[in-house]
Amino acid sequence: MRTRPAVFLLALAAAFPALAYNMQAPILPDPKLSPGDVLTSDKAIICVSGYTKTVRNVPQSLKEQVYRSYGITSREPGEYEVDHIISLELGGSNSIRNLYPESYKTQPLNAHVKDTLENKLHALACGGQITMQEAQTAIASNWTTAYVKYVGPLPGGAQPLTPGGAPTTHVPALPTPSPVPVGKTAQGTGTISGAATPNADGSCPSSAPIKVSKSGIYHLPTGDGNYNRTHAQQCFSDAAAAQAAGYRGVK
Repeated sequence: MRTRPAVFLLALAAAFPALAYNMQAPILPDPKLSPGDVLTSDKAIICVSGYTKTVRNVPQSLKEQVYRSYGITSREPGEYEVDHIISLELGGSNSIRNLYPESYKTQPLNAHVKDTLENKLHALACGGQITMQEAQTAIASNWTTAYVKYVGPLPGGAQPLTPGGAPTTHVPALPTPSPVPVGKTAQGTGTISGAATPNADGSCPSSAPIKVSKSGIYHLPTGDGNYNRTHAQQCFSDAAAAQAAGYRGVK
């Protein structure tokens, strides 16, 4: 025999399917699993058209790891995306610390709503109205409160949430994510651990022999037939450093 609370919840689920779905899918990332992580805060790099294509690199194996960490064992095609908490257009990284499964179906808050905020923050930061660090902190701390602050009321009369799911009326004072400066790319310059500037002839220094081509693929000095004819756009000390900067190896 079902208890009255159980019967009540079943009735709610039958009457409001979207409400029942909201109880299953995360609206906000779990800060213990994915607190957010940045690759760079440099506007000279981020705000150049096409930047995100040079750093986007989340393999399917990593996406599956994100789903498992959030306890999502099954899903329909197009139901979720593995989203960057701090979006790439705001300097976010491809680290698992910056990824979580976000639903397109939850109502009224979903991946489409967060996309609107990402675009707004990108415009504000690249336009000089706020700093890139402010944009990164706002979306990493709580994207629902950031939406209210920078875009306006949440759709459907929704209220901002806390990571536990309860409504909140204030932006929590959380620490700023630690920016990681990015290395030289086609769009700008800077420094990143394990990175080095290519030599004038397109070769790499011995301390950082990994070559990154114009297509964003890194080449190893051994076992790679294209290595010698690749004119390096960036150099790295090892494959892990190149991957951390958003580049991929030869398939």
